This record gives sequence, structure tokens and C-alpha cells, in this order.
Amino acid sequence: MKYYIVNLIAHLIVTVILFIVIVVGTNRNKKRETKHVLTYFLPLIASALMAFYLITITGPRLLDLTDVVRQNYYSYTGVIDEVSPANNYLVVDGVRYYINPLRYIPEVGQTVRIKYTQYSKYSVSVEVMDEIDITESINEELETAVVTPTDSPRRSSRTHN
Repeated sequence: MKYYIVNLIAHLIVTVILFIVIVVGTNRNKKRETKHVLTYFLPLIASALMAFYLITITGPRLLDLTDVVRQNYYSYTGVIDEVSPANNYLVVDGVRYYINPLRYIPEVGQTVRIKYTQYSKYSVSVEVMDEIDITESINEELETAVVTPTDSPRRSSRTHN
């Protein structure tokens, strides 16, 4: 979780820097201290970048902060389709999950169980699963699901005083 916190802080710093650029640029425009024509549009460009950054990166990480504090994670089992060149995300069954690049990275084609946060899809843990024989699992489930009347406990007709 240290990686998640450091990542969140880094993205918050970028968001604050964009906000400062917007405020400073707007004040310079208001005082008519803009020296170059393109710097006049700097607050507008920084606003668009900040909105995009908040919606796609910082916002989802902030929404997941409560789940990380409570350790409330989602879980999914699937096959790895792709591993990023920088080892910072996995694609499992078409969905991108962000991971700590300093941890063990499974290979493409392996079946994994991922615990992740809801909004930012940050992976808390990635476990490599052994190949599961589905037919044995289904048969075992059917055997345990069948209950016969003789298996149920009988009620005692005695009353306790």
C-alpha cells in the first residue's frame, strides 16, 4: 500500500501545480502583464489539462482512498493478456490493473487472482493460480449440494423443563 500512497501524493502534487499555474496565469492576465500572446491562453490550457487529469487519474485514486483505509477490495480471477513494458500495469481479460512495478510480475498467459480497488483499478495483490480442472470442481459442488431427507437431523420429541 506504500506504493499506492506515494502514487496518490505524486498525482496530487501534479494537480496542485496545475492549479497554481491557472491562478498565476489568470492574475497575470487580469493585470495585463502578459508579454507573449500564447501565455494569455495558458490558464485555459492548464484548466483543460487539470480537468482531464482529475477525471482520469487523481479523482479515481482519491475515491479509492476510503476502500484502502478499510481494506475493502474487489477480487477477479482471469488470464493475463499483456504486461506493460514498464511493469506498472497488467491487462487481465481486457481490463487494465495498475500494479507496483517493484513486486513479482507474472507472465502473459498465467491465470491470476487480483485484489484491486474499485475506481482506479490499483492492484493490492496478484496471486498466480494453479490450473483448475473445472469438471472436478463441478462434480464436487454437485455432491455437496445434494441433501437427502435421511441426512437431516431428527428433532427430538422430548421437552426440557
